Amino acid sequence: MPSLLRSVSLSSSLLLLASACVIEEHDEEGEDGPLVAEVSSEQCNAGLRWVGGDEESTRMHPGGDCIGCHASRGEGPRYLVAGTVFEMLDEPDDCFGLEGVTVEITDAEGRTWSLPTNDAGNFFLAAQDGPVAMPYRAAVVAEGVRAEMATPQSTGSCATCHTATGAQGAPGRIIAP
Repeated sequence: MPSLLRSVSLSSSLLLLASACVIEEHDEEGEDGPLVAEVSSEQCNAGLRWVGGDEESTRMHPGGDCIGCHASRGEGPRYLVAGTVFEMLDEPDDCFGLEGVTVEITDAEGRTWSLPTNDAGNFFLAAQDGPVAMPYRAAVVAEGVRAEMATPQSTGSCATCHTATGAQGAPGRIIAP
């Protein structure tokens, strides 16, 4: 019995250590403080929210219009396609989305890009990796299940339609199948 208790204690210690590492990963600090905060699942489904303002990061402003913001401010990388994949259609801006989902873009000339989501749920196709011939088709792939958009798209700024309330006929956020 003592070896079983020692084993459970060691496993608990390793689990605690692993948990501390994961929390620390989200505790990234910017010039003015933390960039990510833990919040209730009622506030953000994933329990994490971007609080870093406009601090430069690939995790910034999940659900926001990356392309429009970068263009209007003349800052940050230039993207051809960018957005966030969430679990829920009505997730608020700045809430973290789903990591490990793939967004597939196939342009009018048949070129395909597989864009993985990061830990904030953000995905992007950098300008230097293009061009993208319009219109393009988009699909979301998660755990071997694929969901395709019904119509080809002519803008790479996914968040202009995929808002928490949906715009221009979109049902809401981009969600995993």
